[in-house]
Amino acid sequence: MKLIRYGLGVAALAWIIQQAAWGRVVETIGGMNRIAVTVILVLTVLEVLSRFAMWHVLLNALRRTPFSTAARATLTVSFVNQVIPSRVSGRSLAPVVLRQYTRYDWSELVPVAGFHTALYAVLNGAVALFGLALFASSFSKGLLIAVSVSAALYLVVGPSILLMGIRLEGAGRVAVTARNRVGVERIPLVGSFADRFFGALPNFGADAADTFERLATDYSTIALYASGWTFAMMVVPGVRTWLLLDAAGVGFSSPVLLPVALITAYTVTLLPLTPGGVGVAEASATLVLAALGVPAAVAAPTILIDRFLGVYLPAFAGWVPAMRLDVSSVLSDQE
Repeated sequence: MKLIRYGLGVAALAWIIQQAAWGRVVETIGGMNRIAVTVILVLTVLEVLSRFAMWHVLLNALRRTPFSTAARATLTVSFVNQVIPSRVSGRSLAPVVLRQYTRYDWSELVPVAGFHTALYAVLNGAVALFGLALFASSFSKGLLIAVSVSAALYLVVGPSILLMGIRLEGAGRVAVTARNRVGVERIPLVGSFADRFFGALPNFGADAADTFERLATDYSTIALYASGWTFAMMVVPGVRTWLLLDAAGVGFSSPVLLPVALITAYTVTLLPLTPGGVGVAEASATLVLAALGVPAAVAAPTILIDRFLGVYLPAFAGWVPAMRLDVSSVLSDQE
Protein backbone atom coordinates (compact mmCIF):
# COMPACT_ATOMS: atom_id res chain seq x y z
CA MET A 1 0.00 0.00 0.00
CA LYS A 2 2.83 2.42 0.82
CA LEU A 3 4.47 1.71 -2.53
CA ILE A 4 1.17 2.46 -4.27
CA ARG A 5 0.86 5.80 -2.45
CA TYR A 6 4.42 6.83 -3.25
CA GLY A 7 3.90 5.71 -6.83
CA LEU A 8 0.71 7.76 -7.08
CA GLY A 9 2.56 10.83 -5.85
CA VAL A 10 5.40 10.34 -8.31
CA ALA A 11 2.95 9.79 -11.17
CA ALA A 12 1.03 12.97 -10.29
CA LEU A 13 4.25 15.00 -10.13
CA ALA A 14 5.37 13.53 -13.46
CA TRP A 15 2.07 14.58 -15.03
CA ILE A 16 2.49 18.13 -13.70
CA ILE A 17 6.07 18.38 -14.95
CA GLN A 18 4.94 17.17 -18.36
CA GLN A 19 2.18 19.78 -18.47
CA ALA A 20 4.49 22.70 -17.74
CA ALA A 21 6.07 24.86 -20.39
CA TRP A 22 9.43 25.03 -18.64
CA GLY A 23 11.11 27.23 -21.22
CA ARG A 24 8.48 29.87 -20.64
CA VAL A 25 8.78 29.40 -16.88
CA VAL A 26 12.54 29.98 -16.85
CA GLU A 27 12.13 33.03 -19.07
CA THR A 28 9.37 34.38 -16.86
CA ILE A 29 11.26 33.93 -13.59
CA GLY A 30 14.43 35.40 -15.08
CA GLY A 31 12.53 38.46 -16.27
CA MET A 32 10.50 39.05 -13.13
CA ASN A 33 10.53 42.50 -11.61
CA ARG A 34 12.90 42.62 -8.64
CA ILE A 35 10.20 44.21 -6.54
CA ALA A 36 7.87 41.28 -7.27
CA VAL A 37 10.58 38.76 -6.36
CA THR A 38 11.32 40.65 -3.14
CA VAL A 39 7.62 40.74 -2.25
CA ILE A 40 7.32 36.97 -2.83
CA LEU A 41 10.35 36.23 -0.65
CA VAL A 42 9.26 38.58 2.14
CA LEU A 43 5.74 37.17 2.12
CA THR A 44 7.12 33.62 2.25
CA VAL A 45 9.13 34.45 5.38
CA LEU A 46 6.07 36.10 6.95
CA GLU A 47 4.02 33.03 6.01
CA VAL A 48 6.38 30.75 7.93
CA LEU A 49 6.35 33.10 10.91
CA SER A 50 2.54 33.07 10.84
CA ARG A 51 2.55 29.27 10.94
CA PHE A 52 4.78 29.49 14.01
CA ALA A 53 2.38 32.00 15.55
CA MET A 54 -0.58 29.64 15.13
CA TRP A 55 1.02 27.21 17.60
CA HIS A 56 2.42 30.00 19.74
CA VAL A 57 -0.93 31.71 20.46
CA LEU A 58 -2.40 28.42 21.70
CA LEU A 59 0.58 27.56 23.91
CA ASN A 60 0.76 31.13 25.19
CA ALA A 61 -2.91 30.97 26.18
CA LEU A 62 -1.88 28.40 28.81
CA ARG A 63 1.43 29.80 29.95
CA ARG A 64 4.14 32.07 28.57
CA THR A 65 6.03 30.08 25.95
CA PRO A 66 9.07 31.14 23.88
CA PHE A 67 8.30 31.76 20.21
CA SER A 68 11.28 29.56 19.30
CA THR A 69 9.55 26.58 20.92
CA ALA A 70 6.52 27.02 18.69
CA ALA A 71 8.83 27.43 15.70
CA ARG A 72 10.66 24.15 16.30
CA ALA A 73 7.41 22.31 16.95
CA THR A 74 5.86 23.69 13.75
CA LEU A 75 8.83 22.70 11.61
CA THR A 76 8.93 19.20 13.11
CA VAL A 77 5.21 18.60 12.58
CA SER A 78 5.52 19.97 9.02
CA PHE A 79 8.24 17.44 8.29
CA VAL A 80 6.22 14.58 9.78
CA ASN A 81 3.19 15.58 7.72
CA GLN A 82 5.20 15.12 4.54
CA VAL A 83 6.19 11.52 5.32
CA ILE A 84 2.88 10.25 6.73
CA PRO A 85 0.01 9.75 4.25
CA SER A 86 -2.59 11.67 6.28
CA ARG A 87 -2.41 15.04 8.02
CA VAL A 88 -4.67 13.68 10.75
CA SER A 89 -2.13 10.97 11.59
CA GLY A 90 0.76 13.40 11.27
CA ARG A 91 -0.76 15.93 13.64
CA SER A 92 -1.43 13.20 16.20
CA LEU A 93 2.32 13.22 16.91
CA ALA A 94 2.18 16.93 17.84
CA PRO A 95 1.75 16.35 21.63
CA VAL A 96 4.93 14.25 21.64
CA VAL A 97 6.80 16.97 19.74
CA LEU A 98 5.55 19.67 22.10
CA ARG A 99 6.39 17.53 25.11
CA GLN A 100 10.03 17.28 24.07
CA TYR A 101 10.37 21.04 23.63
CA THR A 102 8.30 22.22 26.59
CA ARG A 103 8.01 19.39 29.14
CA TYR A 104 4.51 20.70 29.87
CA ASP A 105 1.95 18.26 31.26
CA TRP A 106 0.21 15.94 28.83
CA SER A 107 -3.09 17.34 30.11
CA GLU A 108 -2.03 20.67 28.55
CA LEU A 109 -0.34 19.46 25.37
CA VAL A 110 -2.98 16.98 24.18
CA PRO A 111 -5.83 19.54 24.17
CA VAL A 112 -3.59 22.21 22.61
CA ALA A 113 -2.70 19.85 19.76
CA GLY A 114 -6.31 18.72 19.42
CA PHE A 115 -7.63 22.27 19.42
CA HIS A 116 -5.06 23.30 16.80
CA THR A 117 -6.15 20.43 14.55
CA ALA A 118 -9.84 21.20 15.12
CA LEU A 119 -9.53 24.90 14.26
CA TYR A 120 -7.33 24.14 11.25
CA ALA A 121 -9.84 21.58 9.96
CA VAL A 122 -12.90 23.78 10.51
CA LEU A 123 -11.32 26.77 8.76
CA ASN A 124 -10.10 24.67 5.82
CA GLY A 125 -13.40 22.89 5.47
CA ALA A 126 -15.47 26.08 5.66
CA VAL A 127 -13.40 27.90 3.01
CA ALA A 128 -13.32 24.81 0.78
CA LEU A 129 -17.10 24.51 1.05
CA PHE A 130 -17.42 28.17 0.05
CA GLY A 131 -15.08 27.50 -2.86
CA LEU A 132 -17.20 24.58 -3.99
CA ALA A 133 -20.28 26.79 -3.97
CA LEU A 134 -18.45 29.32 -6.17
CA PHE A 135 -16.58 27.06 -8.58
CA ALA A 136 -18.45 23.74 -8.69
CA SER A 137 -20.00 24.44 -12.09
CA SER A 138 -16.49 24.80 -13.60
CA PHE A 139 -15.10 21.54 -12.19
CA SER A 140 -15.09 18.17 -13.90
CA LYS A 141 -17.05 15.40 -12.20
CA GLY A 142 -13.93 13.66 -10.87
CA LEU A 143 -12.41 16.87 -9.50
CA LEU A 144 -15.72 17.85 -7.94
CA ILE A 145 -15.99 14.49 -6.15
CA ALA A 146 -12.40 14.60 -4.84
CA VAL A 147 -12.70 18.15 -3.51
CA SER A 148 -16.18 17.55 -2.07
CA VAL A 149 -15.06 14.44 -0.18
CA SER A 150 -11.99 16.28 1.15
CA ALA A 151 -14.01 19.29 2.31
CA ALA A 152 -16.57 17.01 3.95
CA LEU A 153 -13.84 15.12 5.81
CA TYR A 154 -12.39 18.38 7.12
CA LEU A 155 -15.84 19.34 8.37
CA VAL A 156 -16.12 15.95 10.09
CA VAL A 157 -12.64 15.95 11.63
CA GLY A 158 -12.84 19.47 13.12
CA PRO A 159 -16.23 19.23 14.86
CA SER A 160 -15.46 15.65 15.97
CA ILE A 161 -12.37 16.80 17.85
CA LEU A 162 -14.30 19.72 19.32
CA LEU A 163 -16.93 17.24 20.46
CA MET A 164 -14.24 15.06 22.01
CA GLY A 165 -13.04 18.04 24.01
CA ILE A 166 -16.43 19.29 25.12
CA ARG A 167 -18.06 15.88 25.74
CA LEU A 168 -14.89 14.05 26.57
CA GLU A 169 -16.13 10.99 28.43
CA GLY A 170 -19.08 10.06 26.24
CA ALA A 171 -17.31 10.93 22.99
CA GLY A 172 -14.20 9.09 24.09
CA ARG A 173 -16.19 5.92 24.74
CA VAL A 174 -17.89 6.24 21.36
CA ALA A 175 -14.56 6.61 19.58
CA VAL A 176 -13.00 3.64 21.36
CA THR A 177 -16.06 1.49 20.75
CA ALA A 178 -16.23 2.48 17.09
CA ARG A 179 -12.61 1.62 16.54
CA ASN A 180 -12.15 -1.50 18.68
CA ARG A 181 -15.55 -3.17 18.78
CA VAL A 182 -17.48 -2.08 15.73
CA GLY A 183 -14.43 -2.42 13.53
CA VAL A 184 -14.62 0.70 11.35
CA GLU A 185 -11.65 -0.56 9.34
CA ARG A 186 -14.03 -3.01 7.66
CA ILE A 187 -16.24 -0.26 6.22
CA PRO A 188 -15.89 -0.32 2.40
CA LEU A 189 -13.83 2.44 0.75
CA VAL A 190 -13.36 4.66 3.82
CA GLY A 191 -12.68 2.04 6.48
CA SER A 192 -8.89 2.36 6.64
CA PHE A 193 -9.11 6.15 6.80
CA ALA A 194 -11.80 6.04 9.49
CA ASP A 195 -9.68 3.66 11.57
CA ARG A 196 -6.69 6.01 11.40
CA PHE A 197 -8.95 8.98 12.10
CA PHE A 198 -10.38 7.55 15.31
CA GLY A 199 -6.94 6.36 16.34
CA ALA A 200 -5.50 9.83 15.85
CA LEU A 201 -8.16 11.67 17.83
CA PRO A 202 -6.84 13.06 21.11
CA ASN A 203 -7.59 11.06 24.24
CA PHE A 204 -8.95 13.62 26.69
CA GLY A 205 -8.91 13.15 30.44
CA ALA A 206 -10.55 15.34 33.10
CA ASP A 207 -7.61 17.77 33.41
CA ALA A 208 -7.24 17.96 29.65
CA ALA A 209 -10.94 18.76 29.31
CA ASP A 210 -10.51 21.80 31.56
CA THR A 211 -7.64 22.99 29.37
CA PHE A 212 -9.64 22.37 26.21
CA GLU A 213 -12.63 24.26 27.57
CA ARG A 214 -10.40 27.18 28.52
CA LEU A 215 -9.09 27.32 24.94
CA ALA A 216 -12.55 26.92 23.41
CA THR A 217 -13.88 29.91 25.37
CA ASP A 218 -10.82 32.13 24.82
CA TYR A 219 -12.16 34.06 21.84
CA SER A 220 -9.19 36.40 21.58
CA THR A 221 -6.88 33.40 21.18
CA ILE A 222 -9.21 31.88 18.58
CA ALA A 223 -9.28 35.19 16.69
CA LEU A 224 -5.47 35.41 16.72
CA TYR A 225 -5.20 31.82 15.50
CA ALA A 226 -7.75 32.45 12.72
CA SER A 227 -5.85 35.60 11.69
CA GLY A 228 -2.59 33.68 11.47
CA TRP A 229 -4.28 30.90 9.50
CA THR A 230 -5.87 33.36 7.09
CA PHE A 231 -2.57 35.12 6.42
CA ALA A 232 -0.48 31.94 6.11
CA MET A 233 -2.96 29.76 4.23
CA MET A 234 -4.84 32.28 2.08
CA VAL A 235 -3.27 35.73 1.80
CA VAL A 236 0.35 34.72 1.11
CA PRO A 237 -0.34 31.82 -1.29
CA GLY A 238 -2.95 33.93 -3.06
CA VAL A 239 -0.67 36.95 -3.55
CA ARG A 240 2.33 34.77 -4.41
CA THR A 241 0.37 32.82 -7.03
CA TRP A 242 -1.14 36.00 -8.46
CA LEU A 243 2.32 37.58 -8.84
CA LEU A 244 3.65 34.46 -10.59
CA LEU A 245 0.65 34.33 -12.94
CA ASP A 246 0.95 38.05 -13.66
CA ALA A 247 4.65 37.66 -14.47
CA ALA A 248 3.70 34.95 -16.97
CA GLY A 249 1.21 37.29 -18.57
CA VAL A 250 -1.80 35.29 -17.40
CA GLY A 251 -4.62 36.87 -15.45
CA PHE A 252 -7.14 35.39 -13.06
CA SER A 253 -10.79 36.28 -13.47
CA SER A 254 -11.14 37.45 -9.86
CA PRO A 255 -7.83 37.82 -7.95
CA VAL A 256 -9.70 38.25 -4.66
CA LEU A 257 -11.07 34.70 -5.02
CA LEU A 258 -7.69 33.15 -5.89
CA PRO A 259 -6.93 32.28 -2.22
CA VAL A 260 -10.30 30.54 -1.98
CA ALA A 261 -9.54 28.55 -5.15
CA LEU A 262 -6.17 27.45 -3.72
CA ILE A 263 -7.64 26.37 -0.38
CA THR A 264 -10.32 24.44 -2.25
CA ALA A 265 -7.70 22.72 -4.38
CA TYR A 266 -5.24 21.96 -1.58
CA THR A 267 -8.01 20.45 0.55
CA VAL A 268 -7.25 17.06 -1.02
CA THR A 269 -4.12 16.83 1.16
CA LEU A 270 -6.36 15.45 3.91
CA LEU A 271 -7.08 12.33 1.85
CA PRO A 272 -4.54 9.59 2.69
CA LEU A 273 -3.50 9.15 -0.93
CA THR A 274 0.19 10.10 -0.87
CA PRO A 275 2.59 11.18 1.91
CA GLY A 276 1.80 14.82 2.66
CA GLY A 277 -0.43 14.98 -0.40
CA VAL A 278 2.70 15.29 -2.55
CA GLY A 279 1.82 15.25 -6.21
CA VAL A 280 -1.91 14.93 -5.63
CA ALA A 281 -2.18 18.45 -4.17
CA GLU A 282 -0.24 19.92 -7.09
CA ALA A 283 -2.32 17.99 -9.61
CA SER A 284 -5.57 19.07 -7.94
CA ALA A 285 -4.52 22.72 -7.84
CA THR A 286 -3.40 22.61 -11.47
CA LEU A 287 -6.75 21.16 -12.51
CA VAL A 288 -8.62 23.76 -10.45
CA LEU A 289 -6.73 26.69 -11.98
CA ALA A 290 -7.11 25.19 -15.45
CA ALA A 291 -10.86 24.82 -14.87
CA LEU A 292 -10.97 28.50 -13.92
CA GLY A 293 -9.26 29.66 -17.10
CA VAL A 294 -5.50 29.44 -16.40
CA PRO A 295 -3.58 27.49 -19.07
CA ALA A 296 -2.28 24.21 -17.63
CA ALA A 297 1.21 24.96 -19.00
CA VAL A 298 1.33 28.02 -16.72
CA ALA A 299 -0.73 26.68 -13.81
CA ALA A 300 1.45 23.61 -13.27
CA PRO A 301 4.80 25.35 -12.62
CA THR A 302 3.07 28.16 -10.73
CA ILE A 303 1.58 25.66 -8.30
CA LEU A 304 4.89 23.81 -7.97
CA ILE A 305 6.66 27.04 -7.03
CA ASP A 306 3.94 27.99 -4.56
CA ARG A 307 4.03 24.56 -2.88
CA PHE A 308 7.83 24.52 -2.84
CA LEU A 309 8.06 27.87 -1.08
CA GLY A 310 5.09 27.46 1.24
CA VAL A 311 5.21 23.75 2.12
CA TYR A 312 8.31 21.85 1.06
CA LEU A 313 10.96 24.32 2.20
CA PRO A 314 9.56 24.55 5.77
CA ALA A 315 9.14 20.77 5.81
CA PHE A 316 12.75 20.30 4.70
CA ALA A 317 13.87 22.72 7.42
CA GLY A 318 11.93 20.58 9.89
CA TRP A 319 14.11 17.59 9.09
CA VAL A 320 16.78 18.81 11.52
CA PRO A 321 14.57 19.10 14.65
CA ALA A 322 12.64 15.97 13.59
CA MET A 323 15.85 13.91 13.60
CA ARG A 324 16.45 15.06 17.18
CA LEU A 325 13.01 13.94 18.32
CA ASP A 326 13.39 11.18 20.92
CA VAL A 327 9.90 9.65 21.05
CA SER A 328 10.87 6.78 23.37
CA SER A 329 12.40 9.19 25.89
CA VAL A 330 9.39 11.52 25.80
CA LEU A 331 6.89 8.68 26.27
CA SER A 332 8.93 6.98 29.01
CA ASP A 333 8.68 9.99 31.35
CA GLN A 334 4.89 10.12 31.36
CA GLU A 335 3.54 10.92 34.79
